[in-house]
Amino acid sequence: MKKTFFIAALFSIFNFQFSICTLHAQYDEQGHQQYASWGFAVGPNTSSYIMRVDPLLRDTLIADTVLNSLPATGLSLGLFLDYHITAEWALQFNGQFAMEQSLLRYADHHSHILTLGSDVGVAVRYRTPWRQGHFYCAFGPYVHFVLYSGATEGINLYRRQIYTDPATGTSRFAMSDIHAGLNLTLGYEFRNRWLVQLENKFGVTDILHLKTPGTYVYPYKITIGVGCRF
Repeated sequence: MKKTFFIAALFSIFNFQFSICTLHAQYDEQGHQQYASWGFAVGPNTSSYIMRVDPLLRDTLIADTVLNSLPATGLSLGLFLDYHITAEWALQFNGQFAMEQSLLRYADHHSHILTLGSDVGVAVRYRTPWRQGHFYCAFGPYVHFVLYSGATEGINLYRRQIYTDPATGTSRFAMSDIHAGLNLTLGYEFRNRWLVQLENKFGVTDILHLKTPGTYVYPYKITIGVGCRF
């Protein structure tokens, strides 16, 4: 149900994005021009988890104690809509589809985790002229949804069942497939509207369902993107 709601919400956001970009420029009470632009960015990402798992949970979560989580390379495709309030400031709505990979190392083994997910976020963007283009930065919250996950050796924390709710019969898994975080993007836009950017997303919610002292899992993702604004 939550994934159906998310897909419908994402469709509505980008339907709104393409609709608003067809509008003519507007002006606020001070006579400043207000308009919208949209674009995309695509590029490789590296993702993993900042994590610590209590050894006492090894039989519930995984086959042995997790020593650490190692980053691996994936691919991201992002879309954005900027509503320009002034020449420097804009309110940005953004969404991203991503294939993410990471490695869990435990004992003498590695478990390769692959997830397909999507982010929806909003940010405040600032840009300033520099050389032949504009330097920009954006900062704001996002929500991430895991749409699919798989793992080698069966060590998939997103699908490792830890218990069943006796009242509803609903399964509870080791890690939540929804989390919230903060996004910081730094980039440069050339005069021809092509852009390069570094996007940093860090989860601020602990996605580990079993709570014991000293245990936590926080996901993160870093993306290098090349794109264009229209």
